[in-house]
Amino acid sequence: MAEGELHRPIYHRFQSAQENARMVETGKVGGRPRRNIYSGGPPRVKAFIGPLPPGYSGIEFTTDIPPDRGSPPGEALWSEGTPGVEVLEENELVAIRVTFLKRQD
Repeated sequence: MAEGELHRPIYHRFQSAQENARMVETGKVGGRPRRNIYSGGPPRVKAFIGPLPPGYSGIEFTTDIPPDRGSPPGEALWSEGTPGVEVLEENELVAIRVTFLKRQD
């Protein structure tokens, strides 16, 4: 772990091995608008705060980009229009640059 990473929060996401590979290859974590019963809103990168639990497929990472203020407890969100959030497809896909700490397939 590089100097300075010790004080950055750790985040994780549960996702498939395919998504793990794609994100690790690009060095970015991406996100889209919510598509469940709370659908709508801007595209967001979504993650849980804390390390990736053992036995789950996903990634663990840190980033210099602070999450949105008002993110739900235990979660971190990075929304389109927030400084440091890259727009890959307007109103559809955003990404943040991260440092990966762990990948579990």
